[in-house]
Amino acid sequence: MTRVSYRRMAAPQLVLLAGLLLAGAGRAGAQADAELGPLSPADAARISARSLSDWEGTPLPVVEKMLELAHLRPGEVLYDLGSGDGRIVIMAAQKFGVRAVGIELDPRRCKLSRERIDRLGLIEQVQIIQGDVLEQDLTPADVVTVYMTRYAMQKLTPRLDKFLRDGTRVVICVDELPGKKPTQSVSVTAENNRTYNLRLYVFSRQEGWTSFSKFDEKKR
Repeated sequence: MTRVSYRRMAAPQLVLLAGLLLAGAGRAGAQADAELGPLSPADAARISARSLSDWEGTPLPVVEKMLELAHLRPGEVLYDLGSGDGRIVIMAAQKFGVRAVGIELDPRRCKLSRERIDRLGLIEQVQIIQGDVLEQDLTPADVVTVYMTRYAMQKLTPRLDKFLRDGTRVVICVDELPGKKPTQSVSVTAENNRTYNLRLYVFSRQEGWTSFSKFDEKKR
């Protein structure tokens, strides 16, 4: 596994994004939840019943490395499952020129994400869907990004097997796809001194989860 240490971001085009996210970038999910305000009883019950994982903001250098690991190409479509405050879909659109879709169960985070997307002028490029990731059609995705627990990945893997097209890349932060071997992996140490293990998988319906080299050859 390759190890990378990030102490600063050098991408000037991401300054506005960083400013919008700075206040909550390193906060734990419980604190961030409190700052978003209360949920309605109906929303709280729905999230309690359907949520696969608590939300925790991914440091921006880790987000950037996840997107680099995905080998994104301009014009591709990225789906972020459990998109939180929108940091992954926003950076994917801003820096990598892709169309991005975030799926988020919490209506408060959906509202926050949409406000940021509007302020950044990305409404034609980025969409936020309020819903359960286990109920979404992922067929349009060229790339899927996920930061969830092992339990969540066990629930999610059958949906990936059902919907993904040949060549779709999946980047997992921290955990892994059960029973699948990653084609590339990297370990990133962020400014919070926490190490994040990132893994890239590539889907092939005929061969199972295949190597990135095979994917790359088919694209040339």
